[in-house]
Amino acid sequence: TDYGRDWLRKLITDLAPFGPIIISGLAYGIDSLAHKQSLKSGIPTMGVLAHGLDRIYPSVNKSLAREMVELGGLLTDFMSGTQPDAQNFPSRNRIVAGLSDAVIVVETGNKGGSMITADIANSYHKDVFALPGRVTDNKSEGCNKLIKENNAQLISGAEDIIAALNWDNIPLPTKKIQRM
Repeated sequence: TDYGRDWLRKLITDLAPFGPIIISGLAYGIDSLAHKQSLKSGIPTMGVLAHGLDRIYPSVNKSLAREMVELGGLLTDFMSGTQPDAQNFPSRNRIVAGLSDAVIVVETGNKGGSMITADIANSYHKDVFALPGRVTDNKSEGCNKLIKENNAQLISGAEDIIAALNWDNIPLPTKKIQRM
């Protein structure tokens, strides 16, 4: 939704000075947006694939994948020739959860792939955050459920990630001023 897209753009922009690496599944929707905003903000971004490196799925993300190789990369657990079959996506989500210091669920229904990633991240004792939404919005059902069941922390902005990961104790790089 516009709510999720706008919030994600601001989050990534606000996190940029801390030098994170944004990891997602290169899927259509919020994953693609996270990768695109990362590149726009100069942040490395990693796409974890549910198939071999000989293809990009969905195919609309081929040019995005090429850009990501320049500032980040692509990673897969699957051999070339492996199709993007449904049973591969939970394995991909396991890698996303394992590589991440924190998992952020922006919008999802009760059965979305993000719910699988959040569950795996919790089993790895990772920080899991969920963006709350209206209780009547089916795109927020999963996020609200994660928060309600104490399986995710409510996130309202970058300051929540910065505090949870203790980035507020890391000095930000200062820009060098060239003097004549």
